[in-house]
Amino acid sequence: MVNDEQKHERLERYIFNYCVIAFLLFCLRDGYTGSARYYLQMVNLSILWFIPDIMAFGCVLIFSYLQIFKERNPVGIFFIISFCWSVYISTIFMNDTLFTLFSSIKMFIPMFVGFCFYKRTVTDIRWLQIVLVIVFFTSSIGIILNPYVEYPWVGQVLETFGGAREASKLWWTGGVPRYGGFAGDSTMAGFMTLFTYLLVSPYRGIIFNVACWPLIVTALYLTNSKTAIGLFSIYAVLYLYMNVIPRDYRVRVIRTFTQLSFICLIVPPILMITLGGVDLGAIDPKLESLADRINNTWNGPFIWVSELFPGGMFTGCGIGCYSYPMSYTDLAKYNLPLDNFYMTTFLMMGYPFLLFVALLVAKVPVMRDPIKLSILMLWNVYSVTVQLYGPSYATLLYGYAISEVFGRVSVRRSSIRSLKRAPEGNPGLQTIAAQPG
Repeated sequence: MVNDEQKHERLERYIFNYCVIAFLLFCLRDGYTGSARYYLQMVNLSILWFIPDIMAFGCVLIFSYLQIFKERNPVGIFFIISFCWSVYISTIFMNDTLFTLFSSIKMFIPMFVGFCFYKRTVTDIRWLQIVLVIVFFTSSIGIILNPYVEYPWVGQVLETFGGAREASKLWWTGGVPRYGGFAGDSTMAGFMTLFTYLLVSPYRGIIFNVACWPLIVTALYLTNSKTAIGLFSIYAVLYLYMNVIPRDYRVRVIRTFTQLSFICLIVPPILMITLGGVDLGAIDPKLESLADRINNTWNGPFIWVSELFPGGMFTGCGIGCYSYPMSYTDLAKYNLPLDNFYMTTFLMMGYPFLLFVALLVAKVPVMRDPIKLSILMLWNVYSVTVQLYGPSYATLLYGYAISEVFGRVSVRRSSIRSLKRAPEGNPGLQTIAAQPG
């Protein structure tokens, strides 16, 4: 019996280490996308770029096995079935080649890497914390140096599976450049800076956090991401608020804010109903982008699906539709940039995803990992105007943030253990990672 338990513990340790490596590789790859692809192509080792994706397929198998045969979790089994069904639907709607099908699946499955941490917290690992701090600082500094340094990977053309595309580009908005730093893309660089900081912030003291804020604001300003700057402001206020309330209430407060953040999911439908057809640009030129989303990119995909694939209004149009894999198919001319994560996923998976979101909202009151709750809360706000199926690390972090929904009692015990393992006297950690209430 002891030997069986030891074998089981050893297997769990191997699985956890495998998932940690996959998590880390996605973080490093997407944090340094522009530079990594440039130098890998230079030395003819571009194939190494896909190692995290290959490991993600392994995480799909691991998660499916654990949920179906070990946990027997109805929520996990339901999501796995919904995912498989959505893959099948995608072959009917748009994926008529093996390459486009692979691209669609590859886009989505980093989420399963995050799911695999439903019992554990990846930031418990001290050496991984150090790596995340390094990624955060280098991402920020890379953006800040970008106006003064001409990075060689800007404008590089990559060849993948016989196709060529521009991997990194200097974007301009309103005559202002959007710098991408080492990531090569401004949106990706802003995400890596902000959300990598969110992972390490609770484990650092107040002085460290406050000292990092000017660095973060400067980097996000140079990416010209107003959404990211607004999101960071929310986190900064929350961080300070956590320092002035009793410790026993902190997780309860984060949980409440996370529940309230789901209100953001109904903002786009409300705006489309109330402001559809209104020329907001005439009121203020700064509202032109919002008007375009309301009148075109938010509702356009649903109109096309209702005409091209009416059944897709219920079943969804399949994994990869109305995201970048669709541009590789014959339906590319119908592809619109649907800049909203939940609407995109709903369009892919249909009403089963809507049911899953309802289950997720119902599970929030029993979620106890404060870092995952914080990420989910901020994700719900951030995803209103961003699709977030790129970088892959973003998709992974969503899976990580909601992973507790796939656990049971073991999740709560693991979270309590992780909080007890926290370094004593660390005010930064006590700010967020308080005892569960």
